[in-house]
Order: sequence, then structure tokens, then C-alpha cells
Amino acid sequence: MDNYRILYIYKDPVEALVSRYGFGHCIHIQGDCGQERDWPKLDGYARAQADRMKLMAHFNSYMHPEQQRKFPIVAVNYHKLWDNLPALMQALGLPESLIQTFPPRTETVRNDLTAAGEKNAAHSEATRDLLGRMYKPLVEEIRQSPAVLVV
Repeated sequence: MDNYRILYIYKDPVEALVSRYGFGHCIHIQGDCGQERDWPKLDGYARAQADRMKLMAHFNSYMHPEQQRKFPIVAVNYHKLWDNLPALMQALGLPESLIQTFPPRTETVRNDLTAAGEKNAAHSEATRDLLGRMYKPLVEEIRQSPAVLVV
């Protein structure tokens, strides 16, 4: 019976961490957080090269479940969403006319220029490169994933 769906929106972990990183978020997603006083800043987290946020396990629990579920998961690739809104509406069982009400895409750019302006090494290209190295298998899978997939 298909009375409801779970919506799982995922994005490149580098972009996700640069935009939403912190001890509280680690707790929320049930990572390996330790004590708040010992939680590193993002650049330190990237240098450690350890997935303490458990982003790979989190992704796999939705995208590659070990057992069959009794409800569908609508997995949405954030990076491909705006170019594939009809597929999203279909997967959610919504009328295509709702596409017109969908909010426009907005992105915040974070790079060496913004890092220097903010005096925040966490937003530097070096930090992003280290995060990209740590999460390379996950980044590659996300890039290959379709815009919308019912799991």
C-alpha cells in the first residue's frame, strides 16, 4: 500500500558541510560526535580525514537499505532537482502544475575569496579539497545518481 512516502534530499557532502557544519548537526544525524568541547572546526575536521559525521553511512541507509521497506523513499539529488521538477512531481504523486510554485534555485558561493572576507578557513578551497578527498566515493556516487529515484 502506497499511502505515504519518505522524502530524502541529499547533496554533495562537501557543499553540505560547508553550508551546515557543527556539533549540533552531528548529534542530529547521529554521527560520532564525542564531546562538544572537543569538536573540531571544519578545517580541522577536513584535515583529520575521518567521517565522524557518518555521512556515507547516512546516505547508504537511505539509498542502499539492507532490508526492504514497507514504504517508498523518494530520494532527491539536490544538484539535479531544478532541472528535473516533472520527475519530482511524478514521484511524489503531485500535479505538474505545482512546478510553477516551486522556489527558484539560489546558491551561496564559498571559496577562497569568501573565506578571506569572512576570515573563515573552513570555507577555503584547501578545506573543500580535503573534504572532497575524504568523501570522494560518496561525491562520485551522488554525481552519477539520477535527479529522483524511488528506493
